[in-house]
Amino acid sequence: MSAFVKILTLSLLASSASEALSYFLVYRTEQFQQLKQKVVQSEIRLEEEKSSTAGNGKNRQRRIESIESQLSAARSKASKLQLRNMLVVALIQLITVYQVNAIYGGEAVGTLPFEPLSMFRSLTHRGLPEDSPNNACSATFVFVLGGLAFKAVLDWYLQLGMPKGSSLPKWVTNPEYVISGKK
Repeated sequence: MSAFVKILTLSLLASSASEALSYFLVYRTEQFQQLKQKVVQSEIRLEEEKSSTAGNGKNRQRRIESIESQLSAARSKASKLQLRNMLVVALIQLITVYQVNAIYGGEAVGTLPFEPLSMFRSLTHRGLPEDSPNNACSATFVFVLGGLAFKAVLDWYLQLGMPKGSSLPKWVTNPEYVISGKK
């Protein structure tokens, strides 16, 4: 098996381990599940209130602001719960990157089909000797890039964290709404 495949496999294992640890430390706790449910319910109530025409403008605006503050408070509490987990996951990733550097340091594990810009060359050449080709890429670069990709896919597939919902801009969540010009 080539070094490139080994590094990608290690990256997948590290991402999976960090997601499993996140599940056990945060996502399965009752407190987090309650906060997640509160966020979902608040987002539904907020959407209903925004689309509703009942009530006068001032009272309706006050209700919308109240729901938005509840939503913000719930997201803030969830972020505090996730902080400890993020520190542990970062430590795991740092240890794994250190191990990858120790095993594959100074070895080009892949070749890019282009020569990277000089500002990105320091990322792609991390740990490689100066005389290596400009389009060579290091094990660290492959590991980090693979880890980012695998983590994004695992987050999307498992959907353990907080729902993204209204925290994203309208043009991201519903582009047809913006294109049609409805306000």
